[in-house]
Amino acid sequence: MISLDTWLAVVFTTLNPLTGRGIAIPLGVGLGLPVVLVCVVSGITNFIQAAMVVLFIDQLGRIGFIGRYIEKKRGKKLTGLIQGKGLIYAVLLGPLLLGTFTVVLVFQALGADRRRMILYSLVSSLLLTPLIAAIAIEYKDLAQLILQSIH
Repeated sequence: MISLDTWLAVVFTTLNPLTGRGIAIPLGVGLGLPVVLVCVVSGITNFIQAAMVVLFIDQLGRIGFIGRYIEKKRGKKLTGLIQGKGLIYAVLLGPLLLGTFTVVLVFQALGADRRRMILYSLVSSLLLTPLIAAIAIEYKDLAQLILQSIH
């Protein structure tokens, strides 16, 4: 029987900005959780985190001095990249390199449209979660060996 603690470990590992889905999915697979459920839980958790960060940064930008600081730091060329196709590439590839939390935080601070960020974060969760799961399944024995050596 798999305990609630095991599922909470997957959820909190997904929420952690330093680990994210890249660690949470192999952890869940290594702990013997069903792969499909791990993908669903990790994907939903990741999307909720991204949406909350987007909305939080949007609210912070409405505070006078923070909004002025953000506007001062935005450049025309960078803002053009963010509003163009660069945003979709950043949201799809960025979580693999930097993590969802970092990508959303940086691009929101640089002025990305919040609706597009939330939509692209959903697309990212739908595309990257199965990819990470496939890699985790391929190296399941290695993940279990690492988890056993920790205990």
